[in-house]
Amino acid sequence: MKRGEVLEIGKRKKSFSPEQRAIINNKKELPYHNFKLGGFVFCTYVKNELLFNEVNISKANISRLIYLATYLNYNTGEENLLVRYSQFKEMIPIDRKNMREILNLKDRAFRNFLADVKKCELLYESNNKFYINPKYFTKGIPNFENKEYTRIYINTSRFLFEHCTPRQHKQLSYIYQLIPYIHFESNILCLNPHETDISKIKKISLYKICQLLNISTIKQDMNKFKKELLRFYIKVEDDKYYFFKYVIVEGNNKNTDYFIINPCVIWKGNNLNLAKKTIDLCFFNCI
Repeated sequence: MKRGEVLEIGKRKKSFSPEQRAIINNKKELPYHNFKLGGFVFCTYVKNELLFNEVNISKANISRLIYLATYLNYNTGEENLLVRYSQFKEMIPIDRKNMREILNLKDRAFRNFLADVKKCELLYESNNKFYINPKYFTKGIPNFENKEYTRIYINTSRFLFEHCTPRQHKQLSYIYQLIPYIHFESNILCLNPHETDISKIKKISLYKICQLLNISTIKQDMNKFKKELLRFYIKVEDDKYYFFKYVIVEGNNKNTDYFIINPCVIWKGNNLNLAKKTIDLCFFNCI
């Protein structure tokens, strides 16, 4: 090297394995994915028990309560206050009149709903403002102690409820009650939702689901129930997707049947690529 010359040492480029790149891309894509679905609230549950099985609440009121939970304020503010936003983006607490309109219930049905959720200490009223019990739902950083929980996406769950008749609220609640049985990443309904080896997942059949939900296991009744659940659909950016999918795998000795929940509505996992594969491979898109 001649006097006066500057030796430049180039920076060594960091290389990543395909697995590391996938993790980095997943972290970048996940915030946009959540934003696209309107954000989410967290719902806690008891492992291997039907959702809200420990409280004596009407079936139809489960889906109504979950719908209301999508109106939660962030837990960094007035915790678990139910709010709506004006056309000027002003946050306004939801009162009785707003709530009845949001739920699209007639006066008698609305009074029964309020009495039911208050009796079970799921909803509180103070100064004509309503709060959901933080023991079950929150929006923001979850602070559930030693409990399992899942995301419930706001836009898609609202679409489901808003495109139901009040008579369908009970059927929608049946699906929500199965949340504790959703596999952590694949969204298959199973008895061991934390199993990491997908070949060892103990899938739940239609017959077993009917047993869990205390529904008739007569073949005709089970088929009717299945058809009612398969009617539910959502929209994401004008694309239409099924909420619930029924899968039958035929074999020489016996057939295996099971269900998958659309991760665009309910999702516990962190692997966005796997969630996308679930949507693609399970034909959630409505043609």
